Amino acid sequence: MTETIEIDSPRGLLRLRPEREDDLAFRLRLFGDSRPDLALLPPAAREQLTALQFRAQTMSYRAQFPAARFDIIELDGAAIGRIVVDRAGPAIQIVDQALAPPFRNLGIGSTIMRALLQEAGRTHRPLRLHVASNNDAAMRLYVRLGFVPVETSAVYSELEWRAPAQAAESGPR
Repeated sequence: MTETIEIDSPRGLLRLRPEREDDLAFRLRLFGDSRPDLALLPPAAREQLTALQFRAQTMSYRAQFPAARFDIIELDGAAIGRIVVDRAGPAIQIVDQALAPPFRNLGIGSTIMRALLQEAGRTHRPLRLHVASNNDAAMRLYVRLGFVPVETSAVYSELEWRAPAQAAESGPR
């Protein structure tokens, strides 16, 4: 089993531990919380579509990123979020990350991102992620942390962070 990662945060000690089968209900609820666009559907249709999209995303991530870490984020022993990070390629790729609504805008996501930035700097690798084009709050966070767009479409922007020395060595992006 993969080790647990511990990160000090302003809210207490965060633990990133590998997902388990008994996390399924939490993960489904978290996925649903990240889909406000489905809120206008009737409850039964919303539940069915959320479950279908959740299964599709899970299968897609497992197939595209077989070496990734699929972690549950815990605070005080309670599951509060999820993060998927693939370290197999030349860049560290943040595949997915989500915090339950009560834990957003508390510095927890920023704390986890800073830990990943430190890892990327230590290992001399860029850190990459995709963000939905309409997710202004996430985009502001990533830009504030030093990410820059490397590719943009109507739906997503791919962002990259490089340690200052690494960015200077690689030249313009």
